[in-house]
Amino acid sequence: MQFDLRLLRQALALAEHRSFSRAAEALDVSQPSLSRGIKELETRVGLPLFDRRRSGHAPTDFGRVFLEHAAQMLAGAVDLEREVAQAKGLVAGEISVGFGAYAAELLAPACAPRFAATHPGIRLRLRQEVPVAMPRLLRSRTLDLAVGESSVLADDEAVEEIAALEPVPGHAVVRRGHPLTRGARPTLAELLAFPYVQVVMLPPRVLKPILAARGSAAMPPFPAIECSSVGMAARIVATTDAFTFASLGMVRAELRTAQLVPILQADWMRTAWSIVRLRGRVLPPAVRDMVEVIGQAHVELLREEAALR
Repeated sequence: MQFDLRLLRQALALAEHRSFSRAAEALDVSQPSLSRGIKELETRVGLPLFDRRRSGHAPTDFGRVFLEHAAQMLAGAVDLEREVAQAKGLVAGEISVGFGAYAAELLAPACAPRFAATHPGIRLRLRQEVPVAMPRLLRSRTLDLAVGESSVLADDEAVEEIAALEPVPGHAVVRRGHPLTRGARPTLAELLAFPYVQVVMLPPRVLKPILAARGSAAMPPFPAIECSSVGMAARIVATTDAFTFASLGMVRAELRTAQLVPILQADWMRTAWSIVRLRGRVLPPAVRDMVEVIGQAHVELLREEAALR
């Protein structure tokens, strides 16, 4: 059977809004026109797609399956329209890349000028996102690429890994003169007796050794402080007895002025980043170039980390 993309958009809008009036308003069409469109689509399919319920119009069991495929068809159509328009020179083009908090701190600033220098006609959007949200943003085409914790991204079947990035070592850092700097190298349990400043939720592979070291002893809540950036965490740590996890490159300025000191490093204190895309999605040339740019920035990052160590 032939599918009309207009009718598929109408069905998806009704599934989202559960109301003919709200869906019609969102699509900027009349309610009778939307009603005729849904009826026409159900006639073509030969099965009901929606049930009228107390909560509104909800997809039938078959309707949910149908609409899942319809969403994929529409997304593919959007990709195709964008590629054709770019080939004709009708639009300059745009790509969007999501980074986890630490990747945004270390990689994004180096990627932007490098990409812009070779793609002056393409708008680049760099977004800091939590890894658990990235698969949804990839499915909706809000992101073309995502860079983040591989153990989190791999949990979603919609995500496909393009490249795994070599781990960047992480360290527990404290202020100069912190009580733990006065003796031998501290244990993890001794470190956890002090408040932890969290920038991003730690993945299970990192939480496991931390929770094992906490034991049953009375310790500060974990995390004790939450903030939105590495810079903010560094300023808090520099003026308190708290600690945070960071690569040396994240706190290079504070290391050079001796405000912060790396005090503990373990094998599990490292990044595990992947560059991922929506599974099966064909990437435009500019997006493929961005993958190379991220890889080059990461190689330079590893060199800088080695120099700082």
